[in-house]
Amino acid sequence: MPGIARVSIDSPLPQLDRLFDYAIPDTIRDSIQVGARVKVPFGRGKSLYDGFVIALEQTSEFEGKLAEIAQLVSPAPVLTPEVYQLVRAIADRQASTASDVLRLAVPPRSVAVEKRWVAENQNQVSGVSKKHDVERERTSVLVAPVTGREWPAWVSMAVEKSVQEVSNGQSVIICVPDYRDQKVLLSALEDSPAAGFLVDYSSDQKTSAKYKAFLDCVGNSPTLVVGSRSAIYAPVQNLGLILVWDDGDSSHTEPSSPYSHTREVALIRQKQSGCGLIFAGHVRSTEIQRLVEMGYLNAESFEQDIPNISAVDREVRVDGVAWSTIRDALKVGSVLVQVAARGTAVSSYCSGCSERAACNQCNGPIWVDGAGQVRCRWCNQTNLNFRCRTCGANKLRTGTAGSSRTAADFGRAFPGVQIIESNGDHRIELIESDRAIVVSTPGAEPRVLGGYAAVVILDANQALNRDSLRASEDAFRQWANAIALANPGGTCLVVGIRGELARCLTAWAPGEFAHGELQSRRELRFPPAVRLASVSAEAELLEQVLSDLRSSPGIEVLGPMPVYEKNLVITWRAFLKYEYSQGEWLAKHLRAATLVHSSGQSAFSAKSGRAVRPIRVKMDDSEVI
Repeated sequence: MPGIARVSIDSPLPQLDRLFDYAIPDTIRDSIQVGARVKVPFGRGKSLYDGFVIALEQTSEFEGKLAEIAQLVSPAPVLTPEVYQLVRAIADRQASTASDVLRLAVPPRSVAVEKRWVAENQNQVSGVSKKHDVERERTSVLVAPVTGREWPAWVSMAVEKSVQEVSNGQSVIICVPDYRDQKVLLSALEDSPAAGFLVDYSSDQKTSAKYKAFLDCVGNSPTLVVGSRSAIYAPVQNLGLILVWDDGDSSHTEPSSPYSHTREVALIRQKQSGCGLIFAGHVRSTEIQRLVEMGYLNAESFEQDIPNISAVDREVRVDGVAWSTIRDALKVGSVLVQVAARGTAVSSYCSGCSERAACNQCNGPIWVDGAGQVRCRWCNQTNLNFRCRTCGANKLRTGTAGSSRTAADFGRAFPGVQIIESNGDHRIELIESDRAIVVSTPGAEPRVLGGYAAVVILDANQALNRDSLRASEDAFRQWANAIALANPGGTCLVVGIRGELARCLTAWAPGEFAHGELQSRRELRFPPAVRLASVSAEAELLEQVLSDLRSSPGIEVLGPMPVYEKNLVITWRAFLKYEYSQGEWLAKHLRAATLVHSSGQSAFSAKSGRAVRPIRVKMDDSEVI
């Protein structure tokens, strides 16, 4: 019987990011198992640390006297070997710690839920997941942007794939960007033969519900998991398929350490398990296009009818073509109108000198919300006492209309027609009206049963003018997702684009568009042609980290440069361009440098005043691209 437990301590300190051996007391030797939660001492302190049992051994290589496990918190095997292997790989890739990744992989504990689960599942969990003898296909699937009688085409595709896998005794993980996608997919799966295998892994549930969903995956039977980015860590057995929907959505990126992306975690988990992997979307992200062109992913398209898409490039925001498209479509159904931003006005300008109005607090752009309040888009500060810094005038004129003013304009133009506004402040998931105009911001578009008769996209030029390398890619994706809400016979119009982008959209050539975007990134040596890391710290500390890297071949150091907040320098940041083949070496180097140079250092957030890590590393920094 094993007498030694190898434990991963739950601590963000990089010096504790390894396994430690502990002696197993006789009192818990019969009940302890791999994956169980424990409390252990460390060093000379009297405090106990939380940890997970990663392995049980007969002997230890440690020559001194081993400390004993202080407490077996629960015998439930909540951290399976497969999930820990994934956690360790992500931590190493992202120059992070296992503790940071475990926060994503294992949700907060609910004692009552866990006790009930242990009583019902005692001696029924093998904890062994069979790896596929032959590695299954990795595929990029382009789904036609169209809605059928009940569900969007992508939902029907996901249901079909899921039913096939669980019928063969395999588990499935489906990761989608947000709650709207989760809700429509869950509704479709509940009406399918796979309903009995379904686990709702939504992140917006209560702690007890989330923990129950997590424990429902720790079993031997096939499981169908649907959730957002954390679902990729679900501890299912015999994983047959991972399906990631719309990987270009920023919601797939973890906003805190380890700053991982669902796409990268899925690729690593697929490699470890040998399961099937599908990246599906109406369009391809440039990251997926790169993998397709490398031959790492197979390209596949679902042959279906797509809506009639046209584009016009006019200075008038709502020209005659748009008006007639809306008017004609209202005779047979509802119309979706996508606009760039919410509120009465997208931005405001000084009435005296036409200078764009800036917030008194943070210099961010000022806009007028739906209630008529003058607010800042960055800090949400109310600017009732606005005064232009250029000419001193205190009156504003509004710029391009937002969703609120657009809805009001359509209400006057189409009397008797129901006008519905959906935006980030007030999101609507489903409308049942058969004759309505829905004005929505990107990402907040509600579904209508049977699909819209027409989809009109306004302010397309504003989406393209965003100060981001991904502006065109994000815009194409947002337009495609809106167009996908149209019925098979629907009419779609995009106002404000021309050239190659307009041609790819109207001819529906998303693969060709993604190829062009990737080619331009290669010419500029920007991601995803290369990887881009960032390192943030105080100026002196940052220079210590960068000193060795400046002479490293293949590593291009950009900066450092100050990071401002409210006109004050809060930290310094440098960027590192590097090839994919150098990722493993650079991550190890930055982990070691962080451990050496941050020892004894302390730092505090300028916003919250809380303690933060003196050195922050992002192996893939999407904020600047």
